[in-house]
Amino acid sequence: MGIPQGEIENTFERFYRVDKARSRETGGSGLGLHIAKSIMKLHKGEIKIISKEGVDTEVRLFFPI
Repeated sequence: MGIPQGEIENTFERFYRVDKARSRETGGSGLGLHIAKSIMKLHKGEIKIISKEGVDTEVRLFFPI
């Protein structure tokens, strides 16, 4: 539920998890946003995260026209 502002840029790093208590058994490998950013870069697009800690997170994808 939400990502602290200081952690948002880190979420695009390989294997990074905001919640250090999570393990592979509880979900996620920490690769999803890294892969998404790589795909957006290949398409000359942009990916942005807007998050309110404790509330929600929104991921926006921008593609060139």
